[in-house]
Amino acid sequence: MADRFDVNIAGYALIVQTERSAEHMARLAETLNGRVREIQKSGGTANYLNVVMLAAMELADDVLTFADRLEGLNRELAELRKDVETLRKEREGLMESVDRKSRDLLAALESALK
Repeated sequence: MADRFDVNIAGYALIVQTERSAEHMARLAETLNGRVREIQKSGGTANYLNVVMLAAMELADDVLTFADRLEGLNRELAELRKDVETLRKEREGLMESVDRKSRDLLAALESALK
């Protein structure tokens, strides 16, 4: 069941209905308000709506950047898993070869000692 939270963004009160926790909503509001304060300090614009929109765009850019990075890391992980599987098979082959050569050597030694 969704809860309702009072959230203050750049001095504007909002009521948000969400499944998220109160702590999560407080973190969201503080993150957005932090960006709003940064933009206000830079003196880019005095219009609150523009400030909030710029802050939202910066946060959206962060989300997209991290999503792209995560996608790249997932591709790297898939490649590493393939490499690990290839190395595992190579290791198994080498172990079989060593085992076979050990048996052949023991057989040769046994034959030589007779």
